[in-house]
Amino acid sequence: MDLLFSTLITGRIETDEMGRAAPSPLDGYSPLVIAGCIPLSILLYKYLSGIARYVFWCALAGIGLLMAESYLLYDVPFVYPHVFQKIMVLFTLPAIYGIYTIIGRITLPDLIGMIWIALVLNVSIINPDALSMGAFVNHERGLVASSVYLLVLPLLFHFNTYLQTLKPLQLALFFVAAITILFFQHRTVWVVSVISLAINVILLLGKERQRLSFKALLPLFGIPAIILFLTITTLAVSNPKILTKIADDIADIENHDKQGTGGWRAEQARSYWPFIVDNPVAGMRFRGFELPIQFYDPDQPTLVVFPDGNGHFLHSFYIDALFYFGIIGLILLSMPQLYAGLLLLRRPATDAETLTWCLFIATSLVYGYSYSLPPYFYGLVGFGFYRIKTLVALAATPVPEKEVPSSIVSTTRQDEPAIHYSA
Repeated sequence: MDLLFSTLITGRIETDEMGRAAPSPLDGYSPLVIAGCIPLSILLYKYLSGIARYVFWCALAGIGLLMAESYLLYDVPFVYPHVFQKIMVLFTLPAIYGIYTIIGRITLPDLIGMIWIALVLNVSIINPDALSMGAFVNHERGLVASSVYLLVLPLLFHFNTYLQTLKPLQLALFFVAAITILFFQHRTVWVVSVISLAINVILLLGKERQRLSFKALLPLFGIPAIILFLTITTLAVSNPKILTKIADDIADIENHDKQGTGGWRAEQARSYWPFIVDNPVAGMRFRGFELPIQFYDPDQPTLVVFPDGNGHFLHSFYIDALFYFGIIGLILLSMPQLYAGLLLLRRPATDAETLTWCLFIATSLVYGYSYSLPPYFYGLVGFGFYRIKTLVALAATPVPEKEVPSSIVSTTRQDEPAIHYSA
């Protein structure tokens, strides 16, 4: 979890005097954490179950096969650590799962409280210029996408908690999360948020329709409608550039492959696609690392975007996985998301925490369209699956009705059998 909060607290977009990405305080930190999780997950193996144990064995098999290929072709077991690290990151899931199986005291509300604290520290100390109208209009987003992406967790949790409890504080925090995501202008996070909330509502319509009552929905849609009307009216008079900027961002989403940063990603994907097509099953692996950089800035064809000999920095989870490991690698690296999607299809419990975790994990595949998954992602997912397992166990434990905590266990009809699954 330290990596998660270090990323959020220090997650600042900076460039040096040449316009390139400036060094981050976390450079070199993620590989150390990932490497440490391998022996840790082995030591904690007896605490693993369900998806955590499956991911452990699949990651171990993947690393074993890469080591065998490395030794056969290069006479060394670890020829290119950059390639190994892309599979090794999976070990953070069983490692964190095992740690919190032992600790067993932290819940999602605790985590969300720490996310809010980390965000406040960032914008007040590390990045105080991020929250200004000038930064918004000039597209100075301040926070990196992986930091803003973390706010999807409080967005979903406060949304579901409000529908369950109708508490004004939860509604207010949901609006704060939504406005913050909107303000930092990472359009991929916008899309993830909208899709996650849409799936959330669809699931509630199928199982907990009573939560979507008029009493619950009126503040949820009425307050934003009033605020939006007043804001648009005010901005149209005082600062029309803001409305123009929002319209430009929406246009970038609609034309994601032609304009904005989406056009840059599309050009990169087109540069590497022929190699993916030629190696569809298991990718290029070490040959991919040795391949010269294929992507150049279309406006400056003589300028090398990334230097050779350092691996390929691909701005898409899918392109990265397919290029290095093919369809096999994509399935391997998507195991947690596919499992979370399966839980959603099997009608999971609709308590706020379980639903939030399942949606956050599954919709990371939407985030992965534009970005590689953050270094903290699989570790966070390990904690999420531990919490899902704990909540399912609590729901299956028979307790007197008056002692059932409504914020943890959802109401189940007596004539319907409880649905059990392991995480």
